[in-house]
Amino acid sequence: MNGFHLDRGIDIGLDLGTVNTLIYQRGKGLIVNEPSILACEARSNKILEVGRDALIMHEKLHPGIITIRPVKKGVIADYECTVKMIKVLLDKVKTKFYWSIRRMVISIPMGITEVEKRAVYDAAEHIGAREIYLVAEPMAAAIGIGLNPFEPVGNMIVNIGAGTTEIAVICLGGIASGESLPIAGTELDDTINRYIRDHRNLAISDYIIETIKKTLSSALRLEQELSMNVSGLNIETGLPDTIEIDSETLRKVIATPLNQIIVSIRKNIEALSPKPDIAVDILKRGIYLTGGGALIKDMNKKIATETTIPVNMVDNPLTPVIMGIGTIIEDLPFYRTLLSTNKNKNPFFSGKNQDTDSGTSQQNSENNQSRNNDNDL
Repeated sequence: MNGFHLDRGIDIGLDLGTVNTLIYQRGKGLIVNEPSILACEARSNKILEVGRDALIMHEKLHPGIITIRPVKKGVIADYECTVKMIKVLLDKVKTKFYWSIRRMVISIPMGITEVEKRAVYDAAEHIGAREIYLVAEPMAAAIGIGLNPFEPVGNMIVNIGAGTTEIAVICLGGIASGESLPIAGTELDDTINRYIRDHRNLAISDYIIETIKKTLSSALRLEQELSMNVSGLNIETGLPDTIEIDSETLRKVIATPLNQIIVSIRKNIEALSPKPDIAVDILKRGIYLTGGGALIKDMNKKIATETTIPVNMVDNPLTPVIMGIGTIIEDLPFYRTLLSTNKNKNPFFSGKNQDTDSGTSQQNSENNQSRNNDNDL
């Protein structure tokens, strides 16, 4: 009987992304990695499918079925659908011993508003979580790639996700300089879609847009340029058609959003002028590039060229945030001071420059005290 502890429930982590939702369970690891989308009946709003199965239906719809993406730019856009989606995804992995959610750690963009943050808390409470903690996405990403956020050294994280690009300089358990930029993967998708529709007169699906981005996108000139055939509906003739698009053309198409990301990176480095030692740390240690945007060919080289700072690529750039959340869940007392709750509002979510000149000895003392208080967890 002592082995079950049904009354204590489970601890889970949630990376609620614009394109994908990932869930981590303490002691088990990553248990869900599904698209953030629902398919519903148009009249009754009854859920038909969630996640990968809903995405398959997305491009094959008839008027009786609609699809909903409840998360936009990293925040909840449709509260009810978000709650339903998470519940269904959890039900897929629920075991007969599953009872309740004791604690939930959720990643959020740094630029989130108080109203948007309240929606996250409310959704977690609706799902059944008894204790709810929020962590800034770049902080989770730093932990997920093995960095110690409490060290007295500066580390720069650039997480180019689907909805936002999160840029943060982390030092002494805080964010010395940071920004949540609403330009990321979906912005690239929209830019590609507009070009093909307006300049090539072709309407194409979301799946084809994503395929083009993954296959042809590059930040610098390639030694051997690539090309591919793209099929869709010709807007002028109203008939199916196929065109060819190449990597050189696409590079020009996406140049503006990529340059905006680089400008923001430079701006946050320049904001360290009152703390030059942190800037020197970044020069020595390099910028850590994570998120799906890290997969754009030569994006690391482009950033390195424009900033004169080396760029570190991580092994799996798509999962550092959820793996960082998982690390937090596995040792919550140690990381508690990085988290925000509805009772304790951590200041590092504002996206503004933060003063991180407090010493590590006080931080470590707080962590050790927290460990001692939570030994029964």
